[in-house]
Amino acid sequence: MNFASEMAKLKKGEIASVYLVLGTEDYLGGIARDTIIRSVLKKDEIDLNYGAYDMEETPLGTALDDAESIPFFGDRRLVIIDRPLFLTGDKSKSKLEHDIKWFENYLNQPSETTTLVVFAPYEKLDERKKITKLLKKKAVVIETRAMAEKEMRQYLKKTIENEGFTISPEAFELFIQLTDAKLSVAMSELPKLILFGQETKFITKEAVNELVAKSLEQNIFALNEYVLKKETGLALELYQDLLLQKEDPIKINAIMTTQFRLLLQIKILEKKGYQQGDIAKTLKVHPFRVKLGIQQMRKFDEQTLIEAYNGLIEAEYRLKTGQGDREMQFELFVLRFAGRR
Repeated sequence: MNFASEMAKLKKGEIASVYLVLGTEDYLGGIARDTIIRSVLKKDEIDLNYGAYDMEETPLGTALDDAESIPFFGDRRLVIIDRPLFLTGDKSKSKLEHDIKWFENYLNQPSETTTLVVFAPYEKLDERKKITKLLKKKAVVIETRAMAEKEMRQYLKKTIENEGFTISPEAFELFIQLTDAKLSVAMSELPKLILFGQETKFITKEAVNELVAKSLEQNIFALNEYVLKKETGLALELYQDLLLQKEDPIKINAIMTTQFRLLLQIKILEKKGYQQGDIAKTLKVHPFRVKLGIQQMRKFDEQTLIEAYNGLIEAEYRLKTGQGDREMQFELFVLRFAGRR
C-alpha cells in the first residue's frame, strides 16, 4: 500500500501536478485531503487559492477553468475534484455535461502552478475508458482502499500504542466486532475510549461495551444469539430496548430474517467445503460478516437454524397482514422457539 510513502513525500514538499486518490476508506481519504491541503497551501492562501468541486453538482469545466487560473498572491492553486462518477462504469444518466475532452487536454499539459486532485471514493474505475487510462498514467495514484482485517488490526494496535494506551485482548476483539472491522468507524469511536481512560491508560472490555455505539444490525446479531441459546429473558429485554429506541418491529424482524438466512447459507456452503474467503465472494458479503457468521453458526445445528428462520418468516407474515399486536409477534416467536426441543 503506497499511502504512507505518498503522505511522507507531501510532507517533505514533493508536490505533483495531478493526484488521483482512489478507494473507499473514508478515514484514509480524510487524512489524504488534510495532508494535501496543508502541504500545497499556506494557511493564509487557502481562501484565495483553493477550490473543491463535486462532480455530481458542478460541471467538470468549472473545476478545470479554476485549475487553469493563475494563483492569487501565492505560489500554487489547489483544485479538488470530488465524486467523478464519469470515471466509473456507472450507467446512471448524469444531469450534468462534463467536458471530457478538456480534461484530456489538461492532463496532457497540466498547469505548472496548480495541483489538481481527483478524489474517487470507489472500489475501482472503468479501465476501458480512455480518460481513466490517461488519468492513471499522468497522475500520482494514492490508494485509500479499505484495509483487510489484518491490516486494520495492526493499524489500530499501533495507534493505541502511540497514544500511550494498552487494551485488553477481550476489549480489542469486542472493539473490532462493534466497528465491523472498518477503520473509519473505529477511528471515530477511539477518541471516546482514550478520553475515558486518561487516568489508567488502559481500555477495558466494559468501557468498549459502554461507550462504543452499536448499530441496529449489531444489536440484532446479539438478539439472534439470545434466541438461538433460548435465553428468553435477555432476548425480550433487548427487544424492548430496541422498541424504546423507536425501531420498527417489521424492520427488526426483517434484519433478523436476513441474518438467519446468511447463517444458513454459510452453513450449507461450509458443508460443501467452501473456505471463508470463498463464502464471502459467493455471497457477496464483507469477509468480517462471514467470519462472525461462521463463529455463530458453528454453535448450532442446521435444524435449529431452519426452525428459527421459519419462525421469523411466520412472524413476518403475521406482522405484514396485521394479525394481532405488532410488538407481541416477536415475543410469541421467542416463546414458541424456546419451547421447542
